[in-house]
Amino acid sequence: MEISFYDFQNLHNEEFRKEIKEIIGEIIDNNAFAEGEYNHKFEKDFAKMQGANYCALVGNGTDAIEISLEVLGIGHGDKVGIPGITFYATIEAILNRGATPVYIDINPEDGLICPESTKRMVEAHDLKAIIPVHIYGLPAPIAELEAVCNPKGVKIIEDSAQAQGTFLPSGPVGSTNNMSTFSFYPTKNLAAFGDAGAVLVPSEELYKKIKTIGNHGRGDDAMYGRNSRCDHIQAAVLYKKLEKIEEYNKSRKEVATLYHQNLEGSKVKTLPTKYLQTSSWHLYPVQCESAEVRESLANLLSEKGVSTTPFYAEALSEMTPFKGHEGEDEKAKAFAGRTLCLPISAFTTKEQIEYICNIIKSV
Repeated sequence: MEISFYDFQNLHNEEFRKEIKEIIGEIIDNNAFAEGEYNHKFEKDFAKMQGANYCALVGNGTDAIEISLEVLGIGHGDKVGIPGITFYATIEAILNRGATPVYIDINPEDGLICPESTKRMVEAHDLKAIIPVHIYGLPAPIAELEAVCNPKGVKIIEDSAQAQGTFLPSGPVGSTNNMSTFSFYPTKNLAAFGDAGAVLVPSEELYKKIKTIGNHGRGDDAMYGRNSRCDHIQAAVLYKKLEKIEEYNKSRKEVATLYHQNLEGSKVKTLPTKYLQTSSWHLYPVQCESAEVRESLANLLSEKGVSTTPFYAEALSEMTPFKGHEGEDEKAKAFAGRTLCLPISAFTTKEQIEYICNIIKSV
């Protein structure tokens, strides 16, 4: 059985292709390429879905983080805390602003940022902001982080690149008073046909600043910005996909539940069951006993036709461009070395799950 890591064929089925081609044809006929009605429609509906006051579309998820830092006035000489387990866009945005990243360790049970490590780093390094990551689609402990950061005036930007549809105890990701950044890269739960991103914000003032920066500073004579517009076709694709996202996220939760059930008694460790109904399950990671076991298992699954990926093979602090920064990272390094992600989509079947889990349980 051949099982790919991403299932674009079922996602972009014939019905969807027909509908989106008609919309793109309409955009071409109207010569509305850079921005248009679908940008505004998506911003309104995505904000509503995530419980936010405003949604500002931008060019990509990395820009979403970098522009958020700029809006908060964070740049040269400022220190920003980030977890050691995340995609490198998180740290790139900090470095591109001229700020200094400080590593915050993770909870080894789930890979999420650790509030206790956050407290130590805030006190030791006078952090101006932290960027907790809703890694894999799991909800980061935002309330605990706010209890550490708010009294000290430390800003929080939630990296929600993998969290379209994730729920905190207080509500959907994006419904807090923090800025929440999203990526709509083609592999995400809610995905464009190319690059696109967004920032969810609590105030109109922040919304306007983000939109102004992303459009070369136009509209403010005292400001310059960058080109970070979300083009109209990508906005239209996202708006059309919003129709199915809640249904597809529900299916992902069902897939994750079946994985959990079928992996009972195996040698891999699954994430805590408390996340089964709150995660968006962008990815389904398991923990192996060691990096060597992970590599061996990945090779075995590959031989049997199953595509996997080690998100993430290394903690940020182990990657050559990001070595040498201060902070805590021991648990992050151990976690990264043992993590393997299994195929998951809204279309993963029970037969595929049982096939994958039987291979895993055979070793």
